Amino acid sequence: MARQIDGRVVLISGAGGGLGSAMARGLAEVGARLALHDLRHPAVAALAGSIGADRTLALSGDIGDEAECRRAVAATCERFGRIDVVINNAGVGIGTIRPDYYRRRIDSFTDVSADDWRRFFRVNVDGAFHLTRAAMPHLRRQGWGRVINVTTTLGTMLRPGYVPYGCSKAALESLSSIWAQELEGSGVTVNVVVPGGPTDTGMVTAENGLDRSALLRPEVMVPPVRWLCSSAADRVNGRRFTGSLWDATGGEEAAAVAAGMPIGWPGVGPNWSTPPSAPA
Repeated sequence: MARQIDGRVVLISGAGGGLGSAMARGLAEVGARLALHDLRHPAVAALAGSIGADRTLALSGDIGDEAECRRAVAATCERFGRIDVVINNAGVGIGTIRPDYYRRRIDSFTDVSADDWRRFFRVNVDGAFHLTRAAMPHLRRQGWGRVINVTTTLGTMLRPGYVPYGCSKAALESLSSIWAQELEGSGVTVNVVVPGGPTDTGMVTAENGLDRSALLRPEVMVPPVRWLCSSAADRVNGRRFTGSLWDATGGEEAAAVAAGMPIGWPGVGPNWSTPPSAPA
């Protein structure tokens, strides 16, 4: 049985399709109230209508714009009286630069325009930063909150041909780790959830000619996200969970252990060292 989170208010960016709409539907099934944000208003309006107007708010705008993020948080609080969870899901994929990127890899970062570089970071990093920053005073004040960021696998972050997508997701992974450490003990937690591989969403474009049935389903995100939004995960902070590895047959805690690891892969490289103190 899915864990109920009745009454929690969740703001999801990039909710108009793919992972975002799957998470929205999954959270709605366990009682969440939802602020759905996307650049495409018809998409979030349709999703909100299918879930129920009494439990949803459809928002649209440029998530990379600081003022828009403040507006989205303010509108959420005005509509529902509070905000409990921010899911930073909005993202731009490499297919927007080259639709058949699986077949024709981007061979050099110099093939990426400066405009595309800025666009990816504006959505994938700036949007998460501004939205979380706008929500944080509310989360801190109530002493309970969740920030859930959608990044990607380490391989995608490091793989040639994925500039600037991998780089932008690596930046969000870094932010996630820093935020989690800064917020430790505050009642507000920061965790990462990823599908675990290519997923049947618009990020994997039709031009690549892949067998869609072999791709992960967007719904793999739902079980770990539901759990993180519940009080059962109050002590869970600074973790990344892979949806495709989540198996709750033995219970959610066992699933979290099997599917989880620390954000940012600490221990992969040498530990950082504290710089020497400046002379008095």
